[in-house]
Amino acid sequence: MDTLETRLRSAMPDLTRAERQLAQHMLASFPVSALGSVSEVAGAAGVSGPTVVRLVRKLGCSGYADFRAQLHRDLGERLASPLSKHEKWADSVAADHDLTLFARSLVAALDQTLSQLDIASFDAAVGLLSDPSRPVHMVGGRLTQAAAGYFATALRVMRRDVGLLSSLPSTWLPALLDMTDRDVLVVFDIRRYEPSVQQLAEHAHGQGAEIILLTDKWISPAASVARHILTSHIEVPSAWDSVVPLFAIVEAMLASIQDRTWAETRDRLDKMEGLYEKTRLFKRLR
Repeated sequence: MDTLETRLRSAMPDLTRAERQLAQHMLASFPVSALGSVSEVAGAAGVSGPTVVRLVRKLGCSGYADFRAQLHRDLGERLASPLSKHEKWADSVAADHDLTLFARSLVAALDQTLSQLDIASFDAAVGLLSDPSRPVHMVGGRLTQAAAGYFATALRVMRRDVGLLSSLPSTWLPALLDMTDRDVLVVFDIRRYEPSVQQLAEHAHGQGAEIILLTDKWISPAASVARHILTSHIEVPSAWDSVVPLFAIVEAMLASIQDRTWAETRDRLDKMEGLYEKTRLFKRLR
């Protein structure tokens, strides 16, 4: 569905730093954060009035009045939705089984995630991660560290120089110390966004590292320093957001990296299988 919110998310990679700061502010509590006058929105976001006007024009609006008109058209469904995620889905639960309801919403989230994925950012990220001359580091937050760990574990089989940073910020400094403009940092950060993860991204960016951000549709603050941003729809009928769409993007990236580097990947897989056989790490299937 084409809304101002979806246009904001899609436009994020092509915005200037000030425009991205404004878009990030709007998405943080959309649409309330975008309801004021030009000066009110600009002041709240810490940008200039002309930045607001430039951004709305990049969203396809003829001016701020047109932007406000489109915004009010988008408000109906949002204002009708209850505030609590549980309350938002409660009326549907009684009419159907919990598992069926959850499955439907998860499939919808996956469909929205993959159909609205920024293909240019996806391809650029895959290109960086396929380059064996670029060391890769990955980090996640409280719920997303598992996705970072899975990505790092699988990517290590395809190439060398892939590291998973601990979830403890105190351990990040040695890795930051050695980062250069050849390094790539993959950051996983969904709501509630973690300041420590944002700080890591900012410091890595300061060292020249390329930042790839996997986040949700509201966009992590780490987007301010990310070159490539991949967003997921994570809402499901639960008090917990789903990380399944994040894993879907990760697995799609792994498949694409494998296709690009198949000769090297096949050689490493053959050697890995030999090590598995020697160490008898896994039980052989008869």
